[in-house]
Amino acid sequence: MGVKILQKQELAYQDTKFNLDTYWVDPIADFGEPTQRPLAIICPGGAFKFLTDREAQPIAFKFNALGMHALVLDYQLIDDEHTVYPLALQELATTLNWLKTQSDVHNIDLSKVVLVGFSAGSHVVANFNSIMLDPEQRTKVFADDLLVEPVANVLCYPVIDMTIGWPKEEDWAMKIAPDIYYWQAQEHLTEHGKPTFIWQTVTDATVPVMNSIIYAQKMDMLNIPYEMHLFGSGAHGLSLGTYVTQNPGNADNLNEYDTKWWELCLNWLKLQKILPKQ
Repeated sequence: MGVKILQKQELAYQDTKFNLDTYWVDPIADFGEPTQRPLAIICPGGAFKFLTDREAQPIAFKFNALGMHALVLDYQLIDDEHTVYPLALQELATTLNWLKTQSDVHNIDLSKVVLVGFSAGSHVVANFNSIMLDPEQRTKVFADDLLVEPVANVLCYPVIDMTIGWPKEEDWAMKIAPDIYYWQAQEHLTEHGKPTFIWQTVTDATVPVMNSIIYAQKMDMLNIPYEMHLFGSGAHGLSLGTYVTQNPGNADNLNEYDTKWWELCLNWLKLQKILPKQ
């Protein structure tokens, strides 16, 4: 099983262009017919200032190793011309619709598309799950039909509510989204939301752990399946928590206890029948 590593794909929403890093799993030549494979769309963190590579290619490779395609979405950040919202949601919707055109080319199982967010990227994923999967709310943001819906989400030390600890400055929140409608993802979650895996550390000094708790609480109220793991130690932004994603010399990037999140996530993907049990 080979992977077409880091092919760049440019897409556009209206007059705004954005990029995807694509990691396609090649068909196995020995098979009589190509295998339809699940796909993960990854939204790295970076405080909406940048996208950290620590939560991009290493995560894509982990999904590739499971036999899944992976895309890293270069979603809208804060710049001189744009705020993050609503453009980041429109870009993610555009990406999902683009997959419809690629399903035969790359053998994508469109019924098994997973959104994966880290930190600020989780805010985009959580807002998509809350706003964009509710047909009534979506029409206010995205005029086109959503041709491909994600089947599940993975939220890693997520920003959910921008009023409870991150960002610390209200003016930064206004740069992210001048419309406070986008600030609190949990407030707009409906029964249309998809099953979600959440993990974070209770010692996260950047994004308060209550972010994870309030989103899980809202899912519980709506009877949306979820699994949440709160680890007793560890800093924000762990990514895999191993040397693979360690910024050299930064001990905060390592935590042997929290590395178990990946195995737990794998088990959950099997529980959701996104991956086979064996």
